[in-house]
Amino acid sequence: MNNLSSAKIYAIVVCYFPKEEVLGKTLESLALQVNKIILSDNTPGGSEIAKKFQQKISNLEVIPLLKNTGIAVAQNVGIKRAINEGADFVLLSDEDTVYPENYVKEMLKAYFSLLDREKVASIVPNYADINKEGKRQGFVIFKGLFSRRIFPEKGLHEITQAIASGTVIPTRVFKDTGLMYEDLFLDWVDLEWCWRARGKGYKIIGNADAVIYHKIGDVGKKLGEQFYPVHSEIRHYYIIRNCVYLALRSPYINFLMRLNLLYKSIRNTIGYSILGTPHFRHFLFCLKGIFHGLIGRLGPFKQNE
Repeated sequence: MNNLSSAKIYAIVVCYFPKEEVLGKTLESLALQVNKIILSDNTPGGSEIAKKFQQKISNLEVIPLLKNTGIAVAQNVGIKRAINEGADFVLLSDEDTVYPENYVKEMLKAYFSLLDREKVASIVPNYADINKEGKRQGFVIFKGLFSRRIFPEKGLHEITQAIASGTVIPTRVFKDTGLMYEDLFLDWVDLEWCWRARGKGYKIIGNADAVIYHKIGDVGKKLGEQFYPVHSEIRHYYIIRNCVYLALRSPYINFLMRLNLLYKSIRNTIGYSILGTPHFRHFLFCLKGIFHGLIGRLGPFKQNE
């Protein structure tokens, strides 16, 4: 695979109790742009809505996982299927991201324009957060202790990390980087993979010419100058736990990034406890996340632990 016209690309979409209208828009926006869509269904017992779309979209395969296996497992199931069927690229997507016309073609075109593409792990779009009035969120880079966002109007830019939705990855890269880290279960999975890829000598490239609309969190709230995507208390547990765990144990980040993650775990614990309701319950779940991150307890959340 050396050129755009011969590239075979699969979309890997993960869903969990999907809403028919939302999932339908995502699948329909991808159907004519990729060779195949693999829908990894994390809905316990399987989603009838997901099965319904398999009858409507000819290049859609639904893989019912029958329980919530976590985002990383669901992504890996799709990635493995794509690799086994000879795909050159995978596009990772959440169930609620709608893609503009020619999105895939333009992303692949940008990838093939890179002279050093053999060392590119992924190419990612800019995204506009629906919870932030549709404002473009730019790209994240680390300089010193704190991360910052850059907002280029066009072109390709090397960055530090990116969320999964809309990301295009050459399948050959997984031989070096490995797949998604399944023990994290949920949250930080995409960022950890970016750090791992960079640690193995690859680049993450942000494409400022491509923009998708995506929703981070159930609602968006501000506390002072800081914006927080507010989730359920269990989701906050995963965010805090994995943040602490990676700060202490990831071999792919430097000392200043570790301090940054520990700072974020404290800041987010305060923010989630104030903005989430009931407040004390969110605080307790964050504390449990800190404790489990410290002792290295990963996997799915268990109420009695």
